[in-house]
Formats: sequence, structure tokens, C-alpha cells
Amino acid sequence: MDRLWSMRKILWILLAVAGCSSAPKQVVPKDSQLSRHVTDGREAFNEGDLTAAEKQYHRALLRAWAIDDPYESGTVAYNLAACLVSREAYGEAADWLVDSRAELCRAGTSTGNSWLLSAEIAMAQNRFEDADRFVNYAACVSPPCEIGEEACLCGPSEACCEEPCQDCCIVRLPCIGKKIEHKQAVERCEQGYQARIELTRARLAAKQLDLCTAKQHLQRACEMTIEACDLSLQADRHDVAALIHDLEACFLQAGAHRDREVRLLRCIGHYREIPNVLDAAAESYKSAERMDLAIDRMIRSARIRFARGELEPAWERVRMASELASFGGCQAVEIRLSLTAKMIRDAIDRQPDDPRIDTSTTRE
Repeated sequence: MDRLWSMRKILWILLAVAGCSSAPKQVVPKDSQLSRHVTDGREAFNEGDLTAAEKQYHRALLRAWAIDDPYESGTVAYNLAACLVSREAYGEAADWLVDSRAELCRAGTSTGNSWLLSAEIAMAQNRFEDADRFVNYAACVSPPCEIGEEACLCGPSEACCEEPCQDCCIVRLPCIGKKIEHKQAVERCEQGYQARIELTRARLAAKQLDLCTAKQHLQRACEMTIEACDLSLQADRHDVAALIHDLEACFLQAGAHRDREVRLLRCIGHYREIPNVLDAAAESYKSAERMDLAIDRMIRSARIRFARGELEPAWERVRMASELASFGGCQAVEIRLSLTAKMIRDAIDRQPDDPRIDTSTTRE
């Protein structure tokens, strides 16, 4: 860390000494081809269309390589790894995260999020010591708050625009307001990043059944973000809280937290994870013997997957909901289940025979 800080300090001094004379006279605008692929990839990922997302991120990666842009190469590699994690292709995802960190280091920007995703992979594989090590790495690096949406493609370690000499800003008062606003944004970003580290540590502790430690880290995350308006961060808090409540056998509370998480994910357009959260909520309500709520969440999960063209997973959830309905359910639930089952079965009938899908056991 000392060596890294020394290198960054030397780089900063060199750039400061170079001053205005080192800035390029001509600035290449943001690469439209790369931006288009990244935007399309992000939209597909948020919708849960992982095949389309991977296709767009592959295209973006090739474009980033073609222009030798370290920041975009590292960021797109991270996004590609996130797609692979969603597919549970953990080995390939871990390799892309290594590549991402190499490029982000070359760009002189934070690798924090990549370490947090590596920790999530390790937890999914029950490699808890590795997960703890990765979270500690994430806590040691600088928060990923250097780059804004308006950042240019030459990366944070480059001088992408002809900035006036520092003294010029003193007489231009509007710059002061922008500086204060930027400083506040960076502070919020850094605080949010520290909260995510605490949530990751809470999740790791919970997976190891250390509930006391998990609650402590969750409490710290809540204290850090008590006034934050980051809905994504709030959704993560509910996810961790639900995990802890499930382990405490407080299943109704766990289900309620997951219901709130679904609403937040819907508000910010992060639709990809909603069916998985609904599945988890259904399990919590099933454990609480609230079959009506469990069936409802299964139906909603089945409908989302059906709308995405995932016929086998959709039918599996209809089948499970039908089995629960035999233990009791209101008329509205029975009707909704029947309607959903018919639409999915009709779609399956239009497909070639698939031995993996058994449509004979579902209630009408």
C-alpha cells in the first residue's frame, strides 16, 4: 500500500508539474460506438436478458481494446463478470475480474467493486476465508468515486481536456459552487462504498451463522446511510436484513424485507434480480406457514420468467405453487395460478418436446 501510494503521489506530482502545457490540444469526444454497446448491455442486464447483455459487453470490450482504453476495458470486464456471476459461471467470472483489476490499475482508478464481487463469488462457493480476504482488499483500496458519467474515455490518470491553470479558478466564482457540489457527491459516494463493505461483511458473517457479527455490520451500514437516498443501497440493506431474519427463524420479517427489496429494485429499474428475490420471499413465507403469500410470490416469479422466455424455470415455479395450493389458498390465488399455468403450458405446447418439463402434475 505504501508503495502504491508513493507511485500515485509521484504521478500526481508529475502531472501537476507538467501543468497546462502537457494537455493535448485536440480532445477526442466520447466514443459513441463504445457508449452504445455499454448502454445496451446495461439495459439488457437490468432486464435480466443475460445473453443480450453478454453480447453487448463483448462488443464493448473489443472496442475498448481497440482504442486501448484501460478504464473502459476494466469497467466492461467487470460488467461481463457480473453477467457470468448471474449465470453461476464463477470460474470464468473470477478470471474476468482479474483482468478488470489489471486494467483499472493501469488506469489509476479504484478496484474496490471488483474485490467486492470476488468476495460474493467466494461466498457462493463457501470459500469464506477467501471472501474475508477479498473484502479486506476492498476496504484497503480507494473508493470507486473518481469517475463520473461525464468522464472522458482516456481514463482518470490522463489529462483529457485543456484545463486552465489553477489560479484561473479563483476569479471564476461559479467554479466554487461546482466544486462544493462535486465534493459532496464524492463524500456521498465514499460513504456508500464503505456501507457496501459493511453489508458484504454482514452477509459473510451470516453465511457462517455468526449472527452477532452480522447484525453489528448491518447496524454500521444503516448508520452510514441513514440519510442516503441511494435506493440500490437500501435494497442491499433489506437483502441482508432478510438473510439475518431467516437465520433467526423470523420468517415473516424476512419476507417483508424481501418485499421491500422488490419494490426498490422495481423503482430503479433493476429488474434482473426481482424473480430471485421473489423466490426467496416465497421460501420465507412458506416457512412462516403463510401459503397464500408464498404462492403469490411464486406466481409473480413464474410470470417474470415466462415473460423472459424461460419456460422451464417458469413451469417449475407454477408446479411448486400448485403443490402449496393443495394446503389451502384463497380463490383469487387459485384463479391467478390457473391463468398463469395455462399461458405457460400453451407456450410449451408450441415448443418442440422437452423431456425436462412435466406438465401433468399442475392443478387446474
